[in-house]
Order: sequence, then C-alpha cells, then structure tokens
Amino acid sequence: MSPRARRATALLGLLALAGCSATERTPASVVESYFDCLAVDPLRTLPLLTPEFHRRHALRAVTQAEAQAWISRRESASQLDPERAEPELSTDRFQLAWLSIQGRPEFARLARESARSVLDVRESNDEAEVITRIEPRNGPPFEQSFRLAREGTGSAWRIDAVEQRGVVSANAVAAFVAYPNERSRRALEALTRGRGGD
Repeated sequence: MSPRARRATALLGLLALAGCSATERTPASVVESYFDCLAVDPLRTLPLLTPEFHRRHALRAVTQAEAQAWISRRESASQLDPERAEPELSTDRFQLAWLSIQGRPEFARLARESARSVLDVRESNDEAEVITRIEPRNGPPFEQSFRLAREGTGSAWRIDAVEQRGVVSANAVAAFVAYPNERSRRALEALTRGRGGD
C-alpha cells in the first residue's frame, strides 16, 4: 500500500471513530453512541468509558500462567470473588477482556437486534443518569441504567457505571451483550451448566 493510500485509510478510520467519540454533547447521546458502537465496532466504545467502568465490570485478560494459578487456587472462594478488581492490573487488561467478549459476531448481531429507548435522563452538575429500556428480539425487556461523569462543564461525558433491572434467564444473554461483566458471565455459565444437566 502506498503512503498516500495509508494516509487515506487512516483518515477514514478517524472519521469512523468520530461517529462514536466521547465528545457527544449530552449524556443521552453518549449512551446512544455506546449502543451503536457495540453493534458496529466495540473498540469505539473505549473513549465513551471511564477507567473505573472497566474495573467495575471486572472482566480481565490473563496470561496462561495467571490462568493456571487461578485454577490451582479454585478452592479458595475469596480468590474467585467476581467483584474483586485487583489493583495491580492495569486498565488495558480490563479493556482487552471487554473487547474480546464484545468482538464476537453473534454478540454484535444480538446488539443490532435489540430495540432500545431512553426512558429518563437526570443531570446534576458533573454527574448524570440515563435510564434505558432494552427489548431483545427474544425474551422480555429489561432496564439498563447508566451513570455518567465529566471532569467539568464543557468536558466530555463518559459512562462510569451500569446497573440492570429485570434480567431473567430468558433475557440474560441479551443483558450480557448490553453490559458484559464478570458477575453476569458467571451467572450465564451456571445457567448453561444447569441446562446441560437437564
């Protein structure tokens, strides 16, 4: 590829990223961008999310040695606490795990098939909450509430935390796609094992 073609490709990439940038003006538009990017390219969600968001979802990329050590400590329940975000892990390890899960084609399809709507927006100074309703193609609807923060007036709003309500076994996969997190991953894994034993 010629240098000119590489520059054109890079420019197109930057323009595409602009569609899901963190510089959206309102909390609701940041949440809309979050959903749009999940269905297109999860990498574009990263500018919309705070580092704390990634520690809260608790998904993490591990090396093979870490995985082996994790398995050998399985008998210790405290080592398996899904809410435990180990401080020695850098944000990029959480981001990598987030992207590896969201990058699955079947998840992108589910994200595209789920209808969503904003129910309420509450904004106070540099904090905001956006409550959404998600209607999966299969399964009952559920609510997903986003807490957003910004560094000050004029700064970009970024998603800091997510909470879900109304998640049941019939919509658990769609809920996981809308907000992948370690607790839900473990619940889905247990549900899958339970169905396999029927």
